[in-house]
Amino acid sequence: ELDNHWIWVSMDKFTNDARQIGVPCLSLQCGNGVFPTLIQQVVANVNVASSIGMLNFSGRAGNVEFWPYNYSPGNAIGIPGASGGTFDFGDTCDSPNGSFGSMQVHVHGGTGYTGTVFAFNRFNDGAVADLGIGNNPNGQPDWSIASNANAFTVRNLKVFVLPTPPPQVDPYIADKNIQDADGFQLVYALDIPTNPNYRAAKPDYSVDNSQSVSSFSRIAYYMELDNHWIWVSMDKFTNDARQIGVPCLSLQCGNGVFPTLIQQVVANVNVASSIGMLNFSGRAGNVEFWPYNYSPGNAIGIPGASGGTFDFGDTCDSPNGSFGSMQVHVHGGTGYTGTVFAFNRFNDGAVADLGIGNNPNGQPDWSIASNANAFTVRNLKVFVLPTPPPQVDPYIADKNIQDADGFQLVYALDIPTNPNYRAAKPDYSVDNSQSVSSFSRIAYYMELDNHWI
Repeated sequence: ELDNHWIWVSMDKFTNDARQIGVPCLSLQCGNGVFPTLIQQVVANVNVASSIGMLNFSGRAGNVEFWPYNYSPGNAIGIPGASGGTFDFGDTCDSPNGSFGSMQVHVHGGTGYTGTVFAFNRFNDGAVADLGIGNNPNGQPDWSIASNANAFTVRNLKVFVLPTPPPQVDPYIADKNIQDADGFQLVYALDIPTNPNYRAAKPDYSVDNSQSVSSFSRIAYYMELDNHWIWVSMDKFTNDARQIGVPCLSLQCGNGVFPTLIQQVVANVNVASSIGMLNFSGRAGNVEFWPYNYSPGNAIGIPGASGGTFDFGDTCDSPNGSFGSMQVHVHGGTGYTGTVFAFNRFNDGAVADLGIGNNPNGQPDWSIASNANAFTVRNLKVFVLPTPPPQVDPYIADKNIQDADGFQLVYALDIPTNPNYRAAKPDYSVDNSQSVSSFSRIAYYMELDNHWI
């Protein structure tokens, strides 16, 4: 932030080392512990937000010029459109000579604005530093030799990363090596009885986290029957975690007003299983969740479903009866079509129907199979993939930078007018570099008086 202007810029990471994303000073404390930082490269997916109208865009190509040395105007790495005769968005580092220093981010290529996003130069020798947002209209475009830091009252620099969340797999299924399960959160766990009766009350879940679930983007089911198991995930078909468990006749299984009745197509269905043909991803699918009786008619026109057998396209006879259906299917495309898993007849105390894949010897969706007592292991688990809440650094929250959601502050610096980082790294007011692990993107925020970027 520089007095009346500010700017935010984020990009795909150009290093895995958080020590190298701050000011690239001459001290080894600014580098990797062996060498000072010298990074001159193209960066991808550059997003910019600013108090300056023309500096608001996204998805651009860009480049960074981070080093502690002197430099010259030559376009060393051939940045499109850069000049070989002026200090701009394509220069040449004179490593290991001198100590002038450059911390510059630029955009190039495409249409619209081209050039410097922000610049902080000359930070190792105690002279007045160069600071700028956008291109310098009155001198070298990248603010080199501007010696203007003392013209600003506010000189703030912040550095952020977007953390990569570590994989989180429920311990019960960790040994199954289901890559699609990373990050999913367990909502329900149920040991299915042979003769369930959920007419008056919801299942006796061993785990029920439905009240603590907030926003989520995907839903997944894991069923295990003796030596066979299946995992299926899909884009969410409801926002209500109460409606993703067994759709029993009790209102405790619904939304508190009505029992659950969900019959719809679902997208991006991924399946993993101990059964070879039940391993695929990105398919179309459909769910048939209700507590009522049903008939074979293909009520919502699922492609390929029969109107004469109980399969992956049936008709709910709501509000009649209490047989119940909890079925997930796939259809369309090539490869396997039909039932992924089924749990039927769970409201009247009769022997339930259970199955993985299509039933080879009866109704394809396992209706009226009455086979639950054939299995010793009958496990059902329900998961969601949480949507992380937006996390915006309080200092920039009022700027309403949507791109900043989820970024973690690594460095904060009040830039002195005459920095001297030859022997030691900057006196950051915040330095979280040692606690940063994996990240996917890097962002910078500069504010100069009332302008920011």
